[in-house]
Amino acid sequence: MSNFRINGKTESCILFATMIFAIFSVMLSTYPNVKAQEDTAGSLLKLSNANIPMDIPLLKSYVNGSDTFFIATDVSDEKTAAFLTEKTGFQVNYAPILASTPDSAKGNTYVFTNGVNGTGPFGYQVPVFSAKPGDEGYSPLLQINMVQWNSNASARELMSVQQIADAEQKGEISVNKTDIIVNHPAIKWEGGSLMVKENKTIGDETAYNGGQVLSIDTENMVVTMVAHRGWGPDGKSIYYIVTDATPQMPANMMGVPHVPADEQLVGNAAVDLFQFTNGINGTGPMGFQSGIGAANPDDPNYSPMWLIQFIEWKDPSQAKILENVNDIASMKKAGLITVTPAMDGKHVVNCPFFDADTVFKHQHKGNISSS
Repeated sequence: MSNFRINGKTESCILFATMIFAIFSVMLSTYPNVKAQEDTAGSLLKLSNANIPMDIPLLKSYVNGSDTFFIATDVSDEKTAAFLTEKTGFQVNYAPILASTPDSAKGNTYVFTNGVNGTGPFGYQVPVFSAKPGDEGYSPLLQINMVQWNSNASARELMSVQQIADAEQKGEISVNKTDIIVNHPAIKWEGGSLMVKENKTIGDETAYNGGQVLSIDTENMVVTMVAHRGWGPDGKSIYYIVTDATPQMPANMMGVPHVPADEQLVGNAAVDLFQFTNGINGTGPMGFQSGIGAANPDDPNYSPMWLIQFIEWKDPSQAKILENVNDIASMKKAGLITVTPAMDGKHVVNCPFFDADTVFKHQHKGNISSS
C-alpha cells in the first residue's frame, strides 16, 4: 500500500505534522476507536474493528420447488420491520424509501397466513419467492403477497409461483398483494450461493474481494458475514454487509450475485454512498479511507441500496480525513475534490447498514467452520 508524500518537506517535518494531525483527530473525534497512524512514508488512517464477523439468522423459502436460504435486513413498513426483528432476534431496518421501488426492480414473495404448519413468519409454511440469483428478473427486493387458504380447500404445501397461481385459479386460496417491500437477499440456493471466503481470519486489513461470507450453516440456520466499518452522514460509525451489486465486474470482485435489476433503483430507491479513490490510505474498499453513507439506518431517507459515488482528491498530498457529508460538501465547494457517479452512474450495491451495537451483539464467537 503506497502512501502520499508532502512535497518539499523534510522527513522530520512530515513526522511532526503527522503527529499533530493524529492528536487533533483524537481530540475532535467522538469515536475513540478511530486511530490515525503514521508509517515511515506518510499518512495513514486505520479504523479499529474495521471488519467484524457477524452472525445473521438464515430464513428459508421455496423457489420453483427448491430450497432458497435468505436473510431479512430491511422493510418499507415499520410494523413489519418490528415484527421481523422480534421474530428473528436480529435488527431489521425500517426503510420507507423502498416503497418507491419500481416494478422492474422487484420480485414477489408469497407469505402464508394459514394452512400447513411450518417455519414461515406466521407459523405456517415457508414463503415462496418468484426467483433466485441467476434467474431472469431476480431481485432481493420483494413485494409481499399474503396467501390464505379458503375454508373449503384442503391445505397443502405450495412450493412455486405456478402452484400458487393454479390454486388461486381453482378458488382454493386468496392472494392479497400488499404495498410492502422487503429486502431479502439470497444467501444459498439451488446450484449456488454467495462466495465463501477461503481465509476465515478477519482483521482490519481484510480485503473486500474474494467473498463476503465466512460460513453458511443451514443446519443451525445462520450465515456469518463480514461487516465493514464506515461512516454515516453525521460521522457516526456504521457497519454494512454486501449481498449483491451491479455492474457485473464489481459484483464478481466482491463475490456477490450480479443483479441487473439493481440499476433500476437509480433515481428512486437508491441513496449515495461515497467511496475514495485516492488520498489518505486506509481500510476502505479501494485501499483509502473508509466510505461515507448519505443516511444512517434509522434515518427516514435510509435505503440498503446504494448508488456509489467516487471521491477523488485533485492533489492527493492535500488530502484530509473526511468523516461526514458536510466535510464532502465543503471540500467540493473549495475545489479540492471531485465527486463522480461510479461507472457512469450505474454502480448500485445492496449494502444493508447496521449500527455498532447490532454488529457487536451478533459478532461471531469462536472458530468459523469451513462450510
